[in-house]
Amino acid sequence: MKKIILLITLAFALTASFAQDTKSTVSINAKGDDVRSVIHDLFKQSGKNYVLNPGVRFVLYLSLENVPFEEALNLVCKNASLKFEIKDGIYMVSQYVKPVEPKPEPPKTTPEPKPKVEPPKVEPKPRGTLPTSVLSKKVTTRLQKKEIREVMGILAKQTGVSITVSDDVPAFRLDAFLINTSLKYALDEITKATKLKYRFTNDLSIAVEK
Repeated sequence: MKKIILLITLAFALTASFAQDTKSTVSINAKGDDVRSVIHDLFKQSGKNYVLNPGVRFVLYLSLENVPFEEALNLVCKNASLKFEIKDGIYMVSQYVKPVEPKPEPPKTTPEPKPKVEPPKVEPKPRGTLPTSVLSKKVTTRLQKKEIREVMGILAKQTGVSITVSDDVPAFRLDAFLINTSLKYALDEITKATKLKYRFTNDLSIAVEK
């Protein structure tokens, strides 16, 4: 009697073990089937719970016979670009998105400073020479101890003739009493007293210089 009970118990254990092993393997035969149908069939065979992301789309060609569930699931996910994770015993299946590698930034280069280009110097064009007739213009002055540049400024104002004094001419102080005399006479007397000279320039003026 004991032997019969032992044999029955052993047979039951073998049957349960065989059922468990069968349940842990799955078979897939997909000929252009939608991956959603394949996954549904896969989990139905294994008796496991799953949630599938609604955005999953793919066509599978796959044939597997008595393959372990995890291996079959990995093959399906790899071929359909999917991924899964287990949360509280539930398989969460979704689309696998390859992480975008950041593009390397181009090396920063410091631009070389552009050399400063000096604008070409433009020499003033000569305006011409005054006619000698301007020397006959009349002047009248009653000046005491006036600096030579001030004296020439008064003569220029009275005659309308531009008269310049060179920078290297000392600041001579002059007494200039000229009553209705010509500009020529005034220039001759002043340059004689100061040992200077005057000349006509190409810029429509008279220059007083050493």
